[in-house]
This record gives sequence, C-alpha cells and structure tokens, in this order.
Amino acid sequence: MSEILKLEIQTICIVHIIAIIVAIVFFMIFYIKAYKDIAVRWFLVMQGSIIGWMIFKIFKTVSPTEAFRWYFVVGYYICTCIFEVSFLEFGYSYYKGKAISNRIRRLIYIFPILQIILIITNPYHYLFYERFDFWGDSFGNLFYWNTGIVYGFVVTGFVYGVLKFRKEYKNEKSWYKYLTAFSIVLPLIFNFLYITRRLQHFIYSIGIPIIFDITPIVFTWCILAFVNATFNHDFFSLSPIMNHEIVHKLDTPICILDLKYRVVYINEKLDGLFENDSIEIINEILGKIGIRHMEKAKTLKREVKIDNKNISVFAREVSSLLQTRYLITIKDISSYRQIEEEIKKSQKKLLDSNNELEKNIDILKKTSIAGARNYVAKELHDIIGHSLVVTIKLLEVARLYIDKDKELVEQSLSDAVMSLDMGIISMASITIEKEKNYSGKQLEADIKKMLVSVNKLGIRTTFKLRGIMYNVAEVVYDVIKKVCMELVTNALKHSEASGIFIAINISESNVNLIVMDNGKGVKKIVKGNGLKGIEDRLRSVGGTIEYNTNDGFLANVNI
Repeated sequence: MSEILKLEIQTICIVHIIAIIVAIVFFMIFYIKAYKDIAVRWFLVMQGSIIGWMIFKIFKTVSPTEAFRWYFVVGYYICTCIFEVSFLEFGYSYYKGKAISNRIRRLIYIFPILQIILIITNPYHYLFYERFDFWGDSFGNLFYWNTGIVYGFVVTGFVYGVLKFRKEYKNEKSWYKYLTAFSIVLPLIFNFLYITRRLQHFIYSIGIPIIFDITPIVFTWCILAFVNATFNHDFFSLSPIMNHEIVHKLDTPICILDLKYRVVYINEKLDGLFENDSIEIINEILGKIGIRHMEKAKTLKREVKIDNKNISVFAREVSSLLQTRYLITIKDISSYRQIEEEIKKSQKKLLDSNNELEKNIDILKKTSIAGARNYVAKELHDIIGHSLVVTIKLLEVARLYIDKDKELVEQSLSDAVMSLDMGIISMASITIEKEKNYSGKQLEADIKKMLVSVNKLGIRTTFKLRGIMYNVAEVVYDVIKKVCMELVTNALKHSEASGIFIAINISESNVNLIVMDNGKGVKKIVKGNGLKGIEDRLRSVGGTIEYNTNDGFLANVNI
C-alpha cells in the first residue's frame, strides 16, 4: 500500500469521524429540545441517514476484503435513498405544515425502492459501477440515473424550503437570506463537481494528492446552518422547543417588530384578542405608548385604553448577532381594572360607614357618660337624700331633748351616725354587681331595715307585703327599693306626717307599690328632682305612678 493511499485512508477516517461526532451531538441536542412535529421528525430521519452514510463510508474505506467493501457501499447508498425521500418529506411538511398524503407517498417511494434494488443487484449486471474492486471503482450509467433521481428529490424539497423562506425571511437582511440559500445548495454543487471529476482535477492541479467524496460531510455542515436559519433565526435565537412553546402555544398575546417598528409576527392569542384586526390595533397601541422611545430605553411599559379595553403593554428590545427586534407583550387587564374600581367603591363605602360609625360611637360615648352621670346622680340623690333627711330629723330630736332626756339624746345621736353609715355603705354599693334575681322576702327585709330609722324619729310606720315567694328581676327590685325610699324621704321632708303606710303586692306578672302618709298634702304637685327621678326609674322598667293628694299624699306605683 502506497504512502498516499495510507494518507488518504487516514484523512477520510479522521474527517468523517469528526463530522459524525458533531452530527450525533447536534442530533441529540436537537432531539431533546425540538418540538416533535411532522417536519422535525423527518428532519431527524434525514440527519440520521447522513450519519449512517458517513459511517458506512468509513467502513468501506477500511474494509479488509472486496466483499466487505461492497456490503458497506450498498449500505451507504441505501442511506442516500433514505436521505432523498426524507429531505422531500421534510421540505413539504415544513412548508405545508402537514405530511404528504399516503397516495402520493406510495408513488414517490417507488423510486427509492427501485434504486435500492438496482444497487443491491449491481454485481449481476455491473451497470451501477463500470469497475469495482478492492483498490478502486468507476461509475456506470445507472449511477448517474440514480444520482439524477436523488437530485430530483432534493431539488423538490429545496423548492418547498424556498417558498417557506420567502414568507419568513421577507424582513431579513439580504446577505443573510443569500447565505442561507447558498448553504442549502452547496452540497449539490460539491457532489456534482465530484461525480463529473471536475473537483478531482482541481484538487490535483493545486498539488493536493488526496480526494474523496465529501458530499455527506458538506450536507452535515450545511444542514446545521439550514436548521439554525429555519428553527433558530426567528424569535431571539431560542431553541426550537422554546420557540414553539413560548410563541405558538403561549397563552399571552405577543407580536414582533422589526427595526422600523413594523409588525412582522402576531401569534394566535393576539389575533383572538382583537378579533383579527390586530395589525391596525397594534399600530394604534404603538402610537399611544411612544414605541420610538425604545431607541433610548431597552424596555418600555405602558397602559393604554383601546375600544373600552384596558391594555397593559410591555416592550423589550432583543438583539442577536444577525438582527435586532422588539418583543411586544400585550395583556387585557380590563377585568382587573373593573375589580379595582369595585374595590375602590367598596372601600369608599366602608370608609363612609366607618366615619358614620365613629360619629355614632362618639355620640354614644357622650350619651353613655351623660347616662352614667344621671344614673349616679339619681342614686346619690336617693341614697344621700334619705340618709341625710333621717339624720337631720334625728339631730333635731337630739337638739329638742338635750336638756330633758340625756338617754334619748344619746340614742338619737347614735341612730344619726348609723344612718350616715348606712348611706355611705349604700353609695359604695352603686357599682357593685348584684345578683340577677331577688326574692320577695329579701325585698321585705330591705324595706323594714330602712323603716327602722324612720321609726326612731317617732313616726309610726306600717308595712305590708304579699307574694313573698315570688322572685323579682334585679332592675325591678332596685327600682321598687329606690322609689319606696324616695317617697318615704319626701314624706319626712314635706308632709309633717305622723304615720306612713307602705304596701307591696308581688304577683307573677306585676308588682304594685303603695306609699301613703297622713300629712298635710299639697294642692298642686311640683315635680322636683326626686319625683322626676322616680318617673325616670319607672319608665326604664315600663312602670307607672299615680298621685292622690286629697287627704295626705298617696303614690300608687305599678310595674
């Protein structure tokens, strides 16, 4: 084996192995990230056929025998047949967005099947190769027919790709469009130059002794450029899965602008938001938000009102090596603003209600303070009034008998002190929490205790109580006791009576109180604090009072 042949074998193996590794790595990354639609699936088949093509090429080059060499040749030509149909399928599905119909596919697949049969049966007729042995080969007539069919499939797929590019690349820079187109046809150019021996003559003429078919390698590199242009050029150089998920399946309305602020892309969500009048409305929105301010700021956020809709707009500049574009995200926030307005109205109502409540609380505080003062005043009036009247009367007795009956004076002074003590104790009990119910028997005991001091003044008292077994509510009990005390006090102060009669009748439904004295009476009742206090107390428990002053003074209370 010559040194040149060894060098050629080494070169073929090294170059193809590098290309295979790069292609496999790219294949795996692309498979993981790409959305598995029909176009991408056929692209992966196409890429796999090229990798198989290069693998068989290496094995053919290092085959130990002519028979093995032939098997590997058949293998990589079968890969070219798979490549041609997958390229056509990919171009068609990428342009149309759907697969070729089964009827058309059955007609198309007749060609690669006949090609494979022709290649496998070549040793019987030697029309595919004119010469084939361990050291070399030369092509026959059927090889060129086979190559013509391959070119036909690839060119057809290329046409579909051009139609797709014309739609997607209309706003791209010219040099970028031409570079992408050239990268697609470059493998066909190299392959044509190789099979027509033009490439060999050129390589040998510049002094390079090694030449081999680099078509699959060129196809690998050019398909990488093609995929970058097809799947990655748009939407900010994101991976295909990101392109698909973020743009086509995104639930947020978005659009893309070019450098001249022209709309180049609108997703379906945005079309649905504005009922297919998106372009006009987007231009109106751009005018309102002042999109040209993006030249200074990389981001822009505004809220505008369009067709009674509150629209939130977020614009962002996105730059890559090839281009600069603007991503516009749009959101209808009308419902949020409506809820916000309702919340504001509710908050205003709540604030008004709160202010009204504070006013009422303030009034209630003042009323409560006044009520508490009135209550305390009434209590003090009744307690102190009765205590002081009794005490004064006892002191008058002591003054009258100071020289006549020393023992009576001492008793009167002692009773006066006791009366004051009882008044002080009663005042202390104003704020003490009492029991909820009181029996008639307890009321009888309290009234009799009060009358003890009156009796010591020399005034005869008579007390009768019926219904001892009944219980009386606390508030009623307190009113009866205080009203009785106030009426007795008035009799002591004003009536000059010698006797006081008290009768209480308690039944299941009401309490009746009669206080009567045998004093001088009055022609006309003038209601002072005492009588007014009595009437206030009775009103608080639904009670009434009637007076009779014809003979002495009589008060009839009914609760």
